[in-house]
Amino acid sequence: MKRFSVVVMTLALVFAAVGLTGCPKQPRLAVSVKNMHFGVVEGTIPGTQVYETERTFEVWNSGAPDTTLVFTVSADQPWIEVTPTMAQSTGKDDKVTVNVTINRDYDETAKAPSYATGSILVQAGFASATISVTTAPNYYTEIFPSGTDLDKVLLAFTPSGGPSYYLLDTESITDFPTDPTGGLLLNFAAYGDPVKAGLFGDATVPFYGANYDTLYISSRGWISFGAPGNTPTSLGAHFKVPQISALNVDATDPGSMVSYLQEPDRLVITYENAPTDGAPGFPNDFQVEMFFDGRIQVSYLNVDPAMSGVIGLSSGLGKNNLPPTDFLESDLNTAPLKAAAE
Repeated sequence: MKRFSVVVMTLALVFAAVGLTGCPKQPRLAVSVKNMHFGVVEGTIPGTQVYETERTFEVWNSGAPDTTLVFTVSADQPWIEVTPTMAQSTGKDDKVTVNVTINRDYDETAKAPSYATGSILVQAGFASATISVTTAPNYYTEIFPSGTDLDKVLLAFTPSGGPSYYLLDTESITDFPTDPTGGLLLNFAAYGDPVKAGLFGDATVPFYGANYDTLYISSRGWISFGAPGNTPTSLGAHFKVPQISALNVDATDPGSMVSYLQEPDRLVITYENAPTDGAPGFPNDFQVEMFFDGRIQVSYLNVDPAMSGVIGLSSGLGKNNLPPTDFLESDLNTAPLKAAAE
């Protein structure tokens, strides 16, 4: 009986201490990427391209201050090498860079095929993060279940002729690259939704190797080529036809503006004050520039912090309401920084 009383008293003291002091401070694992696509990149000699073999990502402690996160990094394939394999972070300002190298000339008995996929595991106690590593084409499409990292970001796609067709670079922005003033305001109630828009003169917009002199502009934040597109409620809908799924908005809302502006070298579609589809209240501002030499720029000036949806480019290669068989989600905002086109 005395032993039981001691145990009860001890538990009571423990619960009382927790109630007074709260849970102990804990570190928290954070990584900078979801997936890593190793593709074709610009070589050191202008005009040349090489197969990418090295990339990096960051790991840090996003938890309580004055705590230390100790973690390990490992790969599940022999053609993926990571360094360091163990490190620690004391806070958000103490980010550890992890180097990832893939061996494209691995021994024939365990050679990575032309399109190979493996994974990297970052482990910190009971917490972990898995990062997919692939040499498959990058379809430049990301799924955002709740919130994006694209606010004040410009995505610049340049045709490369490689397996992914485009190279992607990013830039931080504080304004639209092209002033939309003077553009034709689209009236979806009068013109239909999507609006079928033609280009003036001999201009065409190249997109995944095809040239288009007309395109379809939706109030829902997407632009398609060759046929009316789809609101990207799923990957299958996004990949059904060639299209740019820029942002999940409803530009039919009063106060929204969508403008169409053709410049000598580009076509510019700008969405202003367009609320998030299904959750009005935040005015999203973004711009899509389609250059007549094949480049594409998508600029996100103001994005709803709770924005969700499928965002990116679609080559139209999906089948049976499914994405391409070798699709692996992109991480759009992890590309190198470079200047936007003038």
